[in-house]
Amino acid sequence: MRQQNDRFPPIAAAVADGPNIVTFLGGVLAILACVVAMGEAFGSALALAMWAHVADSFDGWLARRQPGRGRAIRHIGKQMDTLADLLSSGAFPLVFLVAYSDGDTLAITGGMCLCAAGLVRLSYFGAHGLDEGRFIGLPQPHNLLVLTGGYWILSAFGQDSPSILGALALLTATLHLTPFRFPKMSDTAIVGTVLTAIGTTILAWIA
Repeated sequence: MRQQNDRFPPIAAAVADGPNIVTFLGGVLAILACVVAMGEAFGSALALAMWAHVADSFDGWLARRQPGRGRAIRHIGKQMDTLADLLSSGAFPLVFLVAYSDGDTLAITGGMCLCAAGLVRLSYFGAHGLDEGRFIGLPQPHNLLVLTGGYWILSAFGQDSPSILGALALLTATLHLTPFRFPKMSDTAIVGTVLTAIGTTILAWIA
């Protein structure tokens, strides 16, 4: 029995680690963003999703500065990070586009393709990792940048165009599965992500 307990620590221990706590909070924010999107508070939903993206960016930065983390904790963090990515960059865009679509076929189809492409892409990345420090295919979190940018640009022009967001989603889903190489996010890009999240939050508050 002792050997089994040593092999299988308490499940709660998965988040008893700084980077894993950040990853977990990002996943929770993504779930909350889905709920808010279903309530049609679209600006607030995008703000929450962007903060989930910040968590996804920051957990890796934090993990790289804690080299003494145990192998099991690091493995759990990797698995949790993949699932949090699927929530924030796959499930959330689908829920958002379905709620926003008002029945628009292109928007719903785009959301479904984005989520499905994310499932394939994240599985591939989990098996193969980076190629000389670069991602193969467009990284998953870019979904949120495309969706957020598209929504607020359309809003600025007084447009309610689910079809346009659906078309953007289809294009982004295609880029996920391409063989093109994309650079890994730098520390400067993380700062840009934080500023984008702050800007999205302000827009949601004043809209």
